Amino acid sequence: MPSEFGAILKDWRKTRRFSQLDLSLEAEMSARHLSFLESGRSNPSRAMVLRLSDALQLPRSAANQALNAAGFAPVYPSLSDDAPELAPVNQAIATMIDHHDPFPGYAIDRHWNVVNSNRGAEMIMALASPGGPANLIDILINCAGLDLIENWDEVAVLSLSRLRTEILELGGDDHLSALAGRLASHERVKNVDMGSVNLNQAVIPTIFRVGETRLSLFSVIAQFGSVQDIRAGETSIELMFPMDEETNRFFKR
Repeated sequence: MPSEFGAILKDWRKTRRFSQLDLSLEAEMSARHLSFLESGRSNPSRAMVLRLSDALQLPRSAANQALNAAGFAPVYPSLSDDAPELAPVNQAIATMIDHHDPFPGYAIDRHWNVVNSNRGAEMIMALASPGGPANLIDILINCAGLDLIENWDEVAVLSLSRLRTEILELGGDDHLSALAGRLASHERVKNVDMGSVNLNQAVIPTIFRVGETRLSLFSVIAQFGSVQDIRAGETSIELMFPMDEETNRFFKR
């Protein structure tokens, strides 16, 4: 019978759409050995679990699960947000978004919850969802009935595409799937005429309407490359930049 590790390995191989031969080449091992690991006829070494995790590009939490299933201790920590070891990471996030002011900047966790933001972002969120949720998908859905986002359909389609890509990369995530389901089932998204959504632009901004002012912003998204902690490593920092001089002047005022 397949071991728990073998079942995990097989599931992730199928998720990544690898044949056994594809994965064996990627992990620089024999297809026979891989077959034995999946069937439970062989047990992996710790090094082999890590090699396969790397070849499959497993999220850190999934790599920990695979290690545990094979009888090894996890290698990626999951610390509390206020752990002293994460102080430099939290300081880096604060520095990036504070220095980006007056333009909007914020940090979100794996599930698109806003965990830190500067004044520019707080102003936009206050307009979009006053006293409401601090989750970007919830805020976007809330804006569907407002005149705040001029190109809401375009932004919603792009956000849904990004959500689905993240779900695939994670091998599934119930919370993200629920958010994607809510967005996909919204009447405005279901009725989007894809022919009217111009996805061929070099840059697709989010266009806000604040009174008589039209604000056009595009985003740069950054993640940490060397942070091994699971939650901190999944944090994304999004910095919004003006597309035109009118938007630039508005935020600087």
